Amino acid sequence: MLEVRLLSISDDVRERITTCTDHVRLDDWLDRAGTVERAEDLFRADAELDRE
Repeated sequence: MLEVRLLSISDDVRERITTCTDHVRLDDWLDRAGTVERAEDLFRADAELDRE
């Protein structure tokens, strides 16, 4: 989805996505992939949840 939207994907982002085994998290990232401005923004909600 990110590539289709022609967003730049760093090696770190690509590795984080491709090594993730949590299907719920992957589904969440896929949902957000259609609206984020940068690939790194996929993980913003994850960081906010980790702080709580």
